[in-house]
Amino acid sequence: MGLSSKVLPSGEFTCFHSPTKGRLDKEALFTDLEQTVSHGTDHYEIIVGADSQNRRSVTAFAIVISLVRPGKGGTFFYHTFQERRVSSLQQRIYLEAFYALGVASELREFLQSRQVNVPIRLHFDIGRNGPTRKFISNLLHVARSNNFEAEIKPDSFCASTIADLYTK
Repeated sequence: MGLSSKVLPSGEFTCFHSPTKGRLDKEALFTDLEQTVSHGTDHYEIIVGADSQNRRSVTAFAIVISLVRPGKGGTFFYHTFQERRVSSLQQRIYLEAFYALGVASELREFLQSRQVNVPIRLHFDIGRNGPTRKFISNLLHVARSNNFEAEIKPDSFCASTIADLYTK
């Protein structure tokens, strides 16, 4: 499946927010992640997830980048935006996944260009129970074909918990 920049407008996501650091432009965020991972003595993982919520005439999206020190906590950064209402559940779930994939790909490229190797995973807001179960196979395939590991509910906290907070 080819992904065009129209489907993955991660370049449009220029500003992220942090509960602890405030507003950061994308380059400052990526640099901050690079420095934390490079200079820290802990093992780090980066997880990217997204969620959406339909409102009256718009769909609210949140994209989250989490920096996690397994067993020791972490921090996160989020970007929110709205689009014209997306009524189709399938289209909305796929948009969430492709937005997360676009940001994760851009971040991986940034880190690799600076010789920083840190695992980046995707979290999808789908699960084995409910109407999203029919999207699992395709979205996990999209993640694997782009060299990402992906997790679904109940293990996809970045999408189903953190991003969910910012779509309400």
